[in-house]
Amino acid sequence: MAVLSQTVLLSSVLFYFGWVRTQATWGYFGIDVGLLGYSTADFALRSINATFLPLIGIGVVALLAVAFHRGVLLPAVLGARTVRGRRIVETAIRAAHALGTAALAALAIGLLVPPAVSWAPAVTLPLVLLLSAGLLAYADRLRAAQRPASPGKPGLRPLILAVLALIGLLWCVAAYARRTGEAAAAGVAAGLPSRPAVTLYSAERLAIAGPGVVVAPLAQPDAKYKFRYSGLVLLQPVQGRYLLLAAHWRKGVDPVYVVPAGDDVRMDIVGR
Repeated sequence: MAVLSQTVLLSSVLFYFGWVRTQATWGYFGIDVGLLGYSTADFALRSINATFLPLIGIGVVALLAVAFHRGVLLPAVLGARTVRGRRIVETAIRAAHALGTAALAALAIGLLVPPAVSWAPAVTLPLVLLLSAGLLAYADRLRAAQRPASPGKPGLRPLILAVLALIGLLWCVAAYARRTGEAAAAGVAAGLPSRPAVTLYSAERLAIAGPGVVVAPLAQPDAKYKFRYSGLVLLQPVQGRYLLLAAHWRKGVDPVYVVPAGDDVRMDIVGR
């Protein structure tokens, strides 16, 4: 049962990160990800690029921090025998508590007054939450190691700090996933000239126009298709529809054309 619960939790986390990355990618073009019909497995697979690098980095940093704690900081705290040494350790622990508390206060201000931190990168707030909660928990750990543990329950503080640190970690990875999704979309937009070129034939005139798009009426009286649209590129086929862009598409200016597949239209696609 425990293994099943952990598997479900991991799948849910991967699904969320994959959804965040995919939504950021298609949101760049103004498309809601629900239009694409992706499955849970699709989102989980798309989370790989968004999660592996930050989690590997965090794991390496955690290993180095544990080694530094065991090899340097903990022996220094436990080895402080003189009054001067204990005073230095106590001052350092108080400074860590003050720094962590100030960081949490700054985080609260940023959450309550978003314009105050609008200049900061998106990962700033989650990183502050992760580091401040971790710093406070670590300072508590050093203080407990410095002094004999008092009998009784530890209270809710360690649990609250652990939950805050976990939220900060998930928030950091989600911010990274969003950033990678936006970067992937920007790469697609920059590479439109190299994407497959589309010539669209239609029996009826379509409301398609944009930079580089050319509409040509077909004069043959017995032709099934009366209009030809060139200067388009294929963005994505999805569920019986084609998502097309003008060859010189501009973000925030030009739309994405959703063309239903059917007998009324025909597409010639040329790879480049």
